[in-house]
Amino acid sequence: MSMALDPATRYDMAAVTDRDNDIALRNRADEALVSQAITGNADAFEELVRRYRNEVYALSYHFVKNREDAWDISQEVFIKAYRSLSSFRGDAGFKTWLMRITANHCKDTFKKRKVATVPLMEEEGAQLARSEGTPEHTAHAGELGAAIDKAVDSLPPKHKMAFVLREYEDLSYQEMAEVMQCSMGTVMSRLHHARKKLQQALRDSGVLEGGYHGD
Repeated sequence: MSMALDPATRYDMAAVTDRDNDIALRNRADEALVSQAITGNADAFEELVRRYRNEVYALSYHFVKNREDAWDISQEVFIKAYRSLSSFRGDAGFKTWLMRITANHCKDTFKKRKVATVPLMEEEGAQLARSEGTPEHTAHAGELGAAIDKAVDSLPPKHKMAFVLREYEDLSYQEMAEVMQCSMGTVMSRLHHARKKLQQALRDSGVLEGGYHGD
């Protein structure tokens, strides 16, 4: 006798299937552009840059916390990607391959030099506060943003990478495993520890009373 799935489970399974289908379609389109770029089609590579420049910049910024440094890293990543196109085999999607290059470049940069830090949510918090228009909201947004930024920065590099890729870049566990070059089990373990450490850090700072609720 077959068991009927409850609506919530069916919805979750459909969402996963839709996401997988979207990723597959994106990967096929990217591979076609890569093939054209390898033959010297500059427009094809420009399209790849346009598709992923925001993701590359965002990941870079989350690590170096300086806009100019993040911009420089982004430029260097795309230069390296262009020069390495012939080594792209399609085992992982182009986005995953590109994010792996970015992650490695960020780690190398982080090791080589100490960069100035800027609160992760300072600008976003200020914009939100202006829209709300109250001094109390301004103070709260600034305090929360600074606390989150400090907590994320305090994570060990591998845990920080897992958290950023999942929460800010919205990568799937499989994509994260390919970027971080480890198993999905390791990815989930690092993400779990990252969330627990963030939860504790935010509790210690006094801005969080309950727990962190993530997927």
